[in-house]
Amino acid sequence: MDNSTNNWRLGELISVKNTYTTVKEGRTSYGRIAGSRHICIREATDGQRGMLLKVLGKTPRHQIKVIAGEPFCKDDKYEGFGNDTYYTYRFPTTDELKEALAILRGNADLLAKFDAASMHINPNSTFWVRETASYMFFGKKLQYYDSKSDTVAPSSSKSDDAYYRITIAYF
Repeated sequence: MDNSTNNWRLGELISVKNTYTTVKEGRTSYGRIAGSRHICIREATDGQRGMLLKVLGKTPRHQIKVIAGEPFCKDDKYEGFGNDTYYTYRFPTTDELKEALAILRGNADLLAKFDAASMHINPNSTFWVRETASYMFFGKKLQYYDSKSDTVAPSSSKSDDAYYRITIAYF
C-alpha cells in the first residue's frame, strides 16, 4: 500500500478494496484476498509502516487446509467456467501476531473500536499462525499461538478447537 495516499489514524475503520492473487492453479485453484474492513492499530511514521488488522473470528481446525505450505480457509469463491477459485485472507506470522497483540493489550480504546465494529478480539487468547510444522516426510501440521504462555504449538488433527483468525496489512 502507498503510504502517501493511505494515511490512516489509530482506531479508524477502513474499507479497503479487495485485491486477489493466485497461489495455486489447477482444476480447483487457490489464492489470497486482501482488503475489506480493517482497523488501523498503528499509524505510519517515517521509520515505521502503519498496521491494519481484521478479525475473522474463531475458526475450528476442520475448516483450515494447508495449500502451498500455508494455512488456507475458503473465505471467498469465484466460480469459473472450467474451474473454481477459492480465496483466503493470509494468516499472520508469529512475529506479526505478537507485535499486533502487544499494541492491542495496552489500548482499551482500541479494543472498544473492534467491539463496535463487530470484530471482537481477546489479545490473551489463542490464534492461528502462518507457520506450519513438518511431520512425517512431506506433511504439514497447522500451528497456533497461545498468547498466555507465549508458545507456538501444533494443532492435533483430531482436535476441533477454535482459535482466533486475524489478518494484518501494512501501509
